[in-house]
Amino acid sequence: MTLLWREEMCVGQVDIDGDHRQLIAIINDFENMAQRLPGDRTLHETLIGLHDYAAIHFDREEAIQAACHYPFHAPHKQQHQELLASIKAMARRYFIDRTDPVTKESLAEVSRFLRHWLVDHIIKSDLRMREHLKNLPPSFRLPD
Repeated sequence: MTLLWREEMCVGQVDIDGDHRQLIAIINDFENMAQRLPGDRTLHETLIGLHDYAAIHFDREEAIQAACHYPFHAPHKQQHQELLASIKAMARRYFIDRTDPVTKESLAEVSRFLRHWLVDHIIKSDLRMREHLKNLPPSFRLPD
């Protein structure tokens, strides 16, 4: 089932909300590719792309948290580091150590993990920023 962006997921900051939409698109693309081309390449490309995009998003989100003096910045950053470590561990397990084969079942497991983490993180952690982000002007943008 395709993940859908809902307005209730908005934190109210254009960069963060745009990144969240893109992360949902990455997961949806992975699931579509995994159904059509279940194999190593699909998982490998997704893990690399997701890791790289998530790292950029996390840096941006953490800078915005600092700008609005978000009081839960440190534990939030820890959650980000844990996700990046989990993605690296999956990549290691499937492509370096090769302790697990890439199968339809493993692709489904990765999909469940990514869906759970993203939705859970946005709803339980990121939405807590909403009130603090109101301290920033609506057009606030980080410098390029």
